[in-house]
Amino acid sequence: MTSTDAREVVQGPRGAEGPPGRLDARAKASGSFRYVADLLPPGTAYGAVVRSASPHATIVRIDISEALAQPGVIGVYTAADVTEATYGRGLRDAPVLARGKVRFVGEPVAAVVAETRQIAEAAAALVDVEYDELPAVTTIEAALAPDAPRVHDTPWEYPGAAVNEGDPGNWIFHHDHGDREAVEEALRTSQHVVDETYRLQSVHQGYLETQACIAQWGDDGRLQLWLTNKSPYALRTQLSACLGIDQSEIDIRPAPIGGDFGGKGSPEHAPLCAELARLSGRPVKMVLRYNEDLTATNPRHPAIIRVRVGCDEGGRLTAMDLNATFNAGAYGGFTPRAPGPHGVAEIDAYRVPLMATEITRVYTNAVPRGNMRAPGAPQGNFAIESAVDELARAAGIEPAEFRRRNFVRQEDIGTEGYHWVEYRGNETLNAALDAYRELPVPDGWLNGRGISVFCHSTPVVASTSLRLVPLPDGRVRVELPITETGTGSHTVARELVCDGIGLRSDEVEVAQVGTDDLPQDAGAGGSRVTASLAYMMDDAMKAWRNRLRDDEPVTVKFSQDSGPQVGSYCIHIAQVAIDPETGQMKVLQILTAVDVAAIINQKAHQMQIDGAVTMGFGYACLEDLDEDEGQVWAATLGEFKLPSVQDVPVLRTVLVHGGIGVGAANVKNIGETCNPGVGAVIANAVADATGKRLRQLPITAQRIYGALHG
Repeated sequence: MTSTDAREVVQGPRGAEGPPGRLDARAKASGSFRYVADLLPPGTAYGAVVRSASPHATIVRIDISEALAQPGVIGVYTAADVTEATYGRGLRDAPVLARGKVRFVGEPVAAVVAETRQIAEAAAALVDVEYDELPAVTTIEAALAPDAPRVHDTPWEYPGAAVNEGDPGNWIFHHDHGDREAVEEALRTSQHVVDETYRLQSVHQGYLETQACIAQWGDDGRLQLWLTNKSPYALRTQLSACLGIDQSEIDIRPAPIGGDFGGKGSPEHAPLCAELARLSGRPVKMVLRYNEDLTATNPRHPAIIRVRVGCDEGGRLTAMDLNATFNAGAYGGFTPRAPGPHGVAEIDAYRVPLMATEITRVYTNAVPRGNMRAPGAPQGNFAIESAVDELARAAGIEPAEFRRRNFVRQEDIGTEGYHWVEYRGNETLNAALDAYRELPVPDGWLNGRGISVFCHSTPVVASTSLRLVPLPDGRVRVELPITETGTGSHTVARELVCDGIGLRSDEVEVAQVGTDDLPQDAGAGGSRVTASLAYMMDDAMKAWRNRLRDDEPVTVKFSQDSGPQVGSYCIHIAQVAIDPETGQMKVLQILTAVDVAAIINQKAHQMQIDGAVTMGFGYACLEDLDEDEGQVWAATLGEFKLPSVQDVPVLRTVLVHGGIGVGAANVKNIGETCNPGVGAVIANAVADATGKRLRQLPITAQRIYGALHG
């Protein structure tokens, strides 16, 4: 039985199945959808990158003569040819090409522009780089050692830096919050305490479309780009700072994205592609091979997380101390900003009377890390929910009941210091437990059930714009700056307009436009798109009704920096079967209960749930970039094991209706709600089956066998 056959919506939406399918479905199914790799401006040349084979070394010499002599090669360029400015999303610490030294295996050292991609790649292989090796720090422990070599000599000097000169040498960011003395006293006097450390590996986002960019400089001197980036307005700002040109001189054209999951928000090779187009005088196209994408882009941060948590004799939490350290790799510019713990400390599901957190990101001589679906939350939730499970067992309380006793109540203030609009932990837990049914287990195998809880907020900060254009035949065109990343955001926009104006789905068309055409957008990500559209659509409908002439387009710009604190519970229950002789594990089922408000498109909503749980399953059981001494060894999709339909367990969904959402459409986040808890729920099920606790992902047969047999 495949996962598609097995998925079951236990409690679906009230009423009909919902609106028609996605806007892009036919084009994608037919192969007519055009991605960046399919575009070819006249006169396009091709770029290829020469990458470092060393994790840390001084560049002694770069010999480009043989590469430059190859037929069809237009130019070979090094750091001496491109801007000296560094770039990044918030922290600007990444060079366009390595200048003076390399800091990770895969770092761009030189680049070739040629008439064809094959010529460019062959010439890049002929560039001879001589290195003088330097001591490297490739792990968190090595980076934090007192005598550790510095990855960057003066990191506090980078624009956007969040560290000071006196801070430990390889810090990028450090956050220390809470009354530690009070937490220590509460833990000391708690009836039961768990003090454990959990380890998380680095994984790639696993999108099908690799990073790609096309850059050209027009006759008017303006830079035009088509690229796999979901935040074009932010990218325009980043490129302006790096290239030293005004934002008005940059036009980022619309392009759909073939999968994102957080990995398509960084500038990546856009500054280099722009420089190569300038140097060669030609449009330049760069499309990464998948081994380049796996080894040299911006995967999820590995982490070491220590959790100390206590409870009283009644099983109620007393205090928690969370210490998390993230391996950020050689550059910090591929995450949105230098500050910010992301979602690692997101424990909004529980009442924690006393909480202390210490969160650190460190430089290492490894591939730079970036965002991946619910950044920081899968790592943090694995550690916290594993520790909570261990605490429940130490207290002798059934794990589901232990969680119920600690859910936040309506009158409580969350760990972030504010009241939520509602908390529906009990309702969601009841729905999950009521729907759960055991599946048969192979003879002689161990059976285990696990539970995990995650509560995620719906974004209240929004910034975007749109234009409604009346068409002569009575239809309406919606022009959006929002990139379609594969989530169905353009379909959501269509349905909101249909509801607001009173049109059929076939009477509304949706078009993405470039940065020249609409004033602003915060970019796709952070589960903000549907909420932003829901907020903005209220204003758009008012403007549409109040327009002076029926043939007049309406442009709406929307910004909001506060709003109701709306959270959504997600509770997983997983069942596993384990062969005690070999350690082989089968995840038989994962039931996902989600607290929801209104659902705009049921099929797209369910797709988000299924995709998130599948992604969480891959993180928990299969995926690992297998890094050693700064080298990524899982460098192909044959070695980096993404889940296939044969791997995915039975997926069941329970939708708990009636929640309070945001905007007139009354929507809640779903995109990042359902993946963070999967690692913990499987680990908790393994502990239930075997009596052994695995505190490191991925959970493999080898690790289970080792736990069972010592």
